[in-house]
This record gives sequence, structure tokens and C-alpha cells, in this order.
Amino acid sequence: MSSSTEDVAHLLRRSGFVAPAARVAALSSLDWPAVVEAVLDTSAAPAEDYPSWLLSYDQENGWRQHVLHLQWWLDRCVSTPTPIVEKMLHFWHGHFVVSWSKVYHMPAMVSLSRKYRAGGLGNLATLAQQMAVEPAMLWYLDNSDNVKASPNQNFARELMELFLLGVGNYTEDDVIASARAWTGHSTVDWNVATYLFRSGQHDNANKTFFGTTRNWDGPEIITEILTNPTKRPIVAKYLAKKLWEFFAYQNPAQGIVDQLATDFVNSGLEIKALLRSIFNRPEFRSTTAKQGLVRSPIEWVVAAMAATGVPAAEAHPEWVLDTMGQEPFNPPNVSGWRQNGYWVNTSAFNGRALFARNAGWYLKERGFWNGIESWTPGLAISTAESTFGVTFSDTTRAALLRWFDRQRTADLWAEHENFITLVLLAPELHLA
Repeated sequence: MSSSTEDVAHLLRRSGFVAPAARVAALSSLDWPAVVEAVLDTSAAPAEDYPSWLLSYDQENGWRQHVLHLQWWLDRCVSTPTPIVEKMLHFWHGHFVVSWSKVYHMPAMVSLSRKYRAGGLGNLATLAQQMAVEPAMLWYLDNSDNVKASPNQNFARELMELFLLGVGNYTEDDVIASARAWTGHSTVDWNVATYLFRSGQHDNANKTFFGTTRNWDGPEIITEILTNPTKRPIVAKYLAKKLWEFFAYQNPAQGIVDQLATDFVNSGLEIKALLRSIFNRPEFRSTTAKQGLVRSPIEWVVAAMAATGVPAAEAHPEWVLDTMGQEPFNPPNVSGWRQNGYWVNTSAFNGRALFARNAGWYLKERGFWNGIESWTPGLAISTAESTFGVTFSDTTRAALLRWFDRQRTADLWAEHENFITLVLLAPELHLA
């Protein structure tokens, strides 16, 4: 049994960034479970060909390294045959949050990204243990300064409040015990992004965590959270809801969350299994889902780059992504980026307008849609739909036709770049 092209395109946009026509056509011949498996197949993921300049600490050129890292990753999002890998890397950077602006150490940021890329669809316990001792995380949430003489609670608190359990599912005493358990888990030094357990700074006294008193060590805290029979289902529901909202729509019915969480627990907390359950639910292909998410700035920029063929080094998204509200690898705080309606505001759309305007001028100069001035308005609009993989609503189409009527009687010289700008800002291009 085949799958509808509309459903396939929807899955490709959500599991990645765009829905290439050839990929849609190829997958539409499969039944839906097979389409989902094809999307989750990461066997063709390309090697991580990071530029060598990103692999050494360079304090004086840290910002330039950040820009190169940002551009390299956005280009990879466009070109990869396995976009689900990069989409999940993006999710985990907004969940197990680390911000470049505080860490300011490119090898540490690259190391963290590699962990999220390699384990982003793997086992939650494995990924959580790895991120906890990554130097970037140890620095960002100050666990590198967590010593028995003066326990620092930052990482211990966020591990439960934002990363695994959510508010209200632990006590202040649990935070204190966890902070003591994580003492001594540090790094070699600022110049060398390497994890080091400093046994002399570790609190070896008994601590009471979730009602059990013993000499807890940091990694055992994660193991307890993920295996405790009362806490494990809470973790599963917390992550299931967040991933559903990332891929489908906001505020899912509790029954959806409960079933996804059950599937997640039964899989042994395998992340790919949870995504499989999400994508195979009929609600994922509902009208609510298809109309339920606004593209985040990163998703919109990647879609624009993919459709126009402009690499990041020439599109320069780093000039305006911060204005849009979502600079890659640099979340605003430990709670990460918000979703959906958060992106619909004057400031964020001003950033998108700046990017669209720059793209209009740039693309015209390079012959994109060359000769558009001689096209009929209908041809121009249908070409835009084909290029960007969208179908304009009657409202958008009518607005573009009215614009052509005015443009061709007043300002023909600016038609080319103006039309590109308008298309990039059309509502349909901002729906995920």
C-alpha cells in the first residue's frame, strides 16, 4: 500500500528540514511504516568532516570559530542524506543545553555535538551519562567548580528540573544530595577540553537521594533517575511530550503522551523507538499536526538555503539568526529555545525580513530565477511554489497577484529581488 505524498512531505519536513520532490516520490510508493523506517535509517550518515581550525582552542579567534561552526553545520543540514541525525542534534542542544557564549571553547562544543550526533537516536541513559561529563556541560553548569568543600547545585538541579524529570518530581534535599554526589567531576583545565574525576574533591560521605542513603557518586544519580520504578515513567512522559511537541504539535492529549511513554519504557528508553512511535501515530498525520508548528529560525534558514542552493558562507545567516531569536549552539538560557508561537513576534520576523531581503539581492545578482521580469505572474508564482515545495493559499496567491499588478506599473526595476523577498516571507514558508 502506498502513502500519500502530502503525508510523506509532512514527515520529511518534520523529521528533517525540507521535503525534496524526488525523495517524496520515492517514499510515496511505500506503506507508512516503511516510510518511517526509511526516515529513521541513519546508515548513510556522512562522516564528520569538521574543519581542522575548529578542533583546537583559539581564544583570540573564538567568535570566528563559532561562525565557521555555525555555517558548517547549516550546510550539513542542507546536504546530509540523513537529516534526522542533524534534527536530533538540534533537539538535544535545546534540551541538554550548553551555550557557546559561556563556554567559548570550540573543541568542547564540537565534542558535545559529536556526542549528540552519535547518540541522539540511541539510548537515553547512555546519552545522559555522556553529556554529564562533557567538558562543555561541566563548564556551562559550573560542575567543574563543584567540590566537597563548597558544593555547586547548578548541574544537579537542572539535571532533574529541565533535563530528565521536570519541576515537582524531586525535593530540595535530592538536589543537595545530587550536588554532593557530583563533586569532583571536573576537567583537566580550561585549555584542555578533557574530563577528569578529581577524587580528592569528591564527597565520599553518605547522602540520601530519593530516600536511599549511601555514598552516591554522580553517574549513579542518573542511573537511579532512569531506573527507579517511580521516576522512570516520569522521565518517559517528560521526554515523550517534549519530543511530540518538537515534531508534531503543542499540548498533546494526555492519552497520546501516556502511550508514547509506555512504548519508550518498554523499549528500554531507546530514543529511535520513541520517534518511531511518534511518527506512526495517526495523530502525527492529522490536520492539527500539519498546521501545528511554525518553523523555527534555524529550520526556516535551512529550508531557504536548500531551495536556493546558497551556502551558509554566502547567505550569512549568522548576521541575523540572533535577531530571529535562535542562534545555533547558543540557546539564551538553560531552558533552551521555546517552540511554535514563540517565533511569531515583531522582533523575530524583523530578522527573517532582513535575511529575506539580503537573499533577494544576492540571488538576483547570481541569476536565480533569471528573466523573471518577462514571466507572467502565474508562471512566477507557480515557479516559487515548485522551488520551495509549497502550495500557496488563495489568500497568499491573491496578494502576490495584486503585488504584481502594482509592481509592473510602478517599479519594474526592483521586481526580481522584491519577489524573492516576498516569497521567502510568505506564510506558507514559515510552517514546518
